[in-house]
Amino acid sequence: MTSAEENARLNTAEIISAPSAEPEKKMREYLSPKAMAAYIISGIGDKNWESFSSQNTYFFNTTFLRASPTTLALVDSLCGIADALDNAISGPIIDRTRTRWGRVRPYLVATLPLWMLSAAMPWLLPTNLSQTALFFILLILQYLGSIANSFYGPAYAAILYNLTPNVDERDRLIAADTYVDLFGVWIPSLFPFFIDYLPGNIPTRYIYIGGAMFFIMIVAVFRIYGFLTLRERIPLASRQTMQQYSVFDSVKMVANCRPVWVLLIKGFFGVGKGIGVNVESYFWLNCTGKLSNQFFAGLFTGIPSYFVLPFATKLTEKMGLRNLGTFCFTFSGMSYLILYLVGYKPTSSSFLNMAWVVLGLTFAGAFNSVQRYCNTALQGDMYDYVEWKTGFRNEGMLSAAMGYMGLATNTLGKLITGAVIKAIKYKPLINAAGKVVPQTDPRMLRAIWTVFSLVPAISRFLEAGALRFFNVHGSFKERMLQELAGMRAERIAALNNGDE
Repeated sequence: MTSAEENARLNTAEIISAPSAEPEKKMREYLSPKAMAAYIISGIGDKNWESFSSQNTYFFNTTFLRASPTTLALVDSLCGIADALDNAISGPIIDRTRTRWGRVRPYLVATLPLWMLSAAMPWLLPTNLSQTALFFILLILQYLGSIANSFYGPAYAAILYNLTPNVDERDRLIAADTYVDLFGVWIPSLFPFFIDYLPGNIPTRYIYIGGAMFFIMIVAVFRIYGFLTLRERIPLASRQTMQQYSVFDSVKMVANCRPVWVLLIKGFFGVGKGIGVNVESYFWLNCTGKLSNQFFAGLFTGIPSYFVLPFATKLTEKMGLRNLGTFCFTFSGMSYLILYLVGYKPTSSSFLNMAWVVLGLTFAGAFNSVQRYCNTALQGDMYDYVEWKTGFRNEGMLSAAMGYMGLATNTLGKLITGAVIKAIKYKPLINAAGKVVPQTDPRMLRAIWTVFSLVPAISRFLEAGALRFFNVHGSFKERMLQELAGMRAERIAALNNGDE
């Protein structure tokens, strides 16, 4: 369907649905405060784990397991290639699932044991393994985890958009969830503090292991809670209707949807952010002298989000979701660029230098929470567009595609990080007490700073540019949602009449 055909279809729908336009503004609300709290709580464990793991896993593997960057890069590359198969299978399976517990809820816990095994074992490996042994063990464990996540990830992403058909209510839930994250995901930021300030007779490696086990258990508890409490409310195509279309038909329908490609490309451009996260521990340890500086910086860098995020839904109404996202990514990119150009040691005072870095990171991250809100809400608009255009939400397939892009960018990010670490010939320094100590080579420190600050700046600019092509915006979006509400009402009526 061309853009002209889409607009003609929407204009026709607007005329047909005009009498119901006013009631649509007062659309029924489905989520009680208890239901909203249930969704928010169910994801806290995974978000804490993702924050802890992304900041510490690579550093732990290279420092304590002595895994070389080449070994880790090969593991990520091969696992990413193998993931293409299970990600391609999981999406259609989820889309065609119909159970007494719903379509996506069962997958919140079905693969939990497999995930726990794959997440915990790398932290418990002995430190004297050869690079070959590390390669095969980490490859197997990482692939087992990716199989588990290929079902859980799309299911958890999809359930948000099935809790309510009311878009305004959905956006409020997304904003509330993102705001709670500011409080609920602060625990990993405390971890560097424990590394430097726990008793000196506790080896650093054991502190990392204890942290990993703690966050893995949190994931298990909250996933089970989510399965027991969440409910799906979006009317679905019946099993008989789904059987009329093959998986290949679904792929063709989705491939012709412009918003899908825009968000996939935008997700790919996010690789720079992942690279910056991968080198965080290297930056704080080597460029500032202490890993605990990351904790102290975190006390300040997240402050703006507490004041900005409550206005996210109001800003969406004023600017539109696409424009709000574009502004946030551009502002962040400019802040990172200025931070890079000034440098991390502009004065001879270590206190002033630290204050400058914290100030720069505070501005760079001022709209991070709004970015996360926009990313999640834009995916909801994408699902609605696909349902409007094809008649099927295909959330499992789309979530798998988005997850695969995330996996690809993470893999690429780790490859680039590994290449940088290898190029600068970084060697971890550990004293007799088992404590890590910072490097002092100026060339090495400059390289770490560049990856930490300039690469995320470029990434943010590219993401902002990609969003300008997202077409579910303005009057087009309003008219599309109006017709979509009519389509859902017809589907419910057909089910009630036994037509499907």
